Amino acid sequence: MKIDTRKSSLTVSRWVQKALFGSAVLGLAIGMGMQSAVAGSPATKKAFKHFTPFTRVAQMPIVRDERGKIDYEATYAKAQAAALHLADFVARYKDSDVLGEDIILGHDWVLGGTSPTCRKTQTCSDDEIAHAILGIPSPEKINPDKGAFLDEAETIKNVKKASVLDFCNEHYAKQALGVAPIIDDKKVVNGYSHTPALPCEVSVWNDDKHIYVDMLDPNAIFTLFFTDVHFSAEMDDPAFADAISALPPQVKSEIMAIVRHAMDDFDPKTTPRQKALGPVYKSMEQVIEAVDASPEDSPYKHVGYTQVGGGDFDSTDAQAVTQAIINTMSIHGEPDQGTHPTVIDDEDNTLDSILSTGSSWRSARPSPLPLPGKNYIIEACSPKFAKMAMGTGLHHVTALPCEITVQVIDQDGDGSKETLVVSYLDPHFMLGALFADISEEEKQTFAAIPGTIMDDLQKIVAAALEFNSGYTLNEGVQIKYDMLP
Repeated sequence: MKIDTRKSSLTVSRWVQKALFGSAVLGLAIGMGMQSAVAGSPATKKAFKHFTPFTRVAQMPIVRDERGKIDYEATYAKAQAAALHLADFVARYKDSDVLGEDIILGHDWVLGGTSPTCRKTQTCSDDEIAHAILGIPSPEKINPDKGAFLDEAETIKNVKKASVLDFCNEHYAKQALGVAPIIDDKKVVNGYSHTPALPCEVSVWNDDKHIYVDMLDPNAIFTLFFTDVHFSAEMDDPAFADAISALPPQVKSEIMAIVRHAMDDFDPKTTPRQKALGPVYKSMEQVIEAVDASPEDSPYKHVGYTQVGGGDFDSTDAQAVTQAIINTMSIHGEPDQGTHPTVIDDEDNTLDSILSTGSSWRSARPSPLPLPGKNYIIEACSPKFAKMAMGTGLHHVTALPCEITVQVIDQDGDGSKETLVVSYLDPHFMLGALFADISEEEKQTFAAIPGTIMDDLQKIVAAALEFNSGYTLNEGVQIKYDMLP
């Protein structure tokens, strides 16, 4: 199925999408537990099942000393060990062998950030599993009775981090990204454009009461980040609507089964939870409003590039460009992390001179995360902005880091892939949709931050493409997709 990426010639126009609104919401209702009909009418407001972007899956007890007081350092160490135990299980075991019917046979989950050998054979080193876990810094201290201090290596210590794990599943990712059909020959529309919303993220963190395992809820992600699918012509087919709406609940149940099994093995005192966290969405109208409120009318911004003089791209080019962006951004854990020496003008000014002060951007990983369809993901991090976001509550951590993706597409429909697309998960949408539970004062404080983040990321990409990619490209042109009815 060919979908033209240009907004003016979309296969399904806005008025047709509006006509399909009823069937789309019906399909959405199936994914949310057979609850809904058209949002907004008095009868259906009661039937619509509320959802939130985050779900607490499990919690464990903190560590106390012999006097019954919290041992802060031991509790933090336990949270880090729990994350490592969970990562080890995802990386080294075939889930269906361990969990049986809780996992669809043959659809194994793997740990993002590990090697191809690890992902395919479960033969993984301890080091790669440990390094696959992202540590997102917060403004909180591990031990509030101590200040931040430098160790002998002059590394800041006593800063609490939340651990984030990327859960990947090739079968579900292929369907979500339009690589494989949902049913018959029907696929997700403009599949690659949703790549920044993947993979599934799970976090482990602690406060003074518990150690928590949270997840970015697949039901909410499918609703918030795939609105164009809900209003696509394919949803007019009840079989397609049934099949695609069944995916998020299945993904959620499988991740929950994995987490609870691994955590119960780690600590038998683990308590299973299913607690909704974050802003509450009570109707499809709210979802549409959240998407409509973003500057792009979308959770994403897509920019397409062609080669000067013409020519096609292939997946090797996409991977090379992705790596060039990572190298330009700098890599976490490397000695030069957070510095950007790329010279951008005749005055010998470096990229750092035009990035926001103190942002210290870096890639969380030395190489991109590959997803089906030859999609490549960069997980961009700024300790400054991460700490600001985490200051609103560590349950938001699975909404981080900032994701940039690279893919090559056939935009003009002639059978050749002449366009390289760089896609951004729009920080404006993330703040408005996933952080909507923060206080009004915090919203005012953060009002300008999404624009700053987007500006920084686009400047890094521009510098990478112009100076470090090895390609001579025409100026980027924004690609739009209708995400709304």
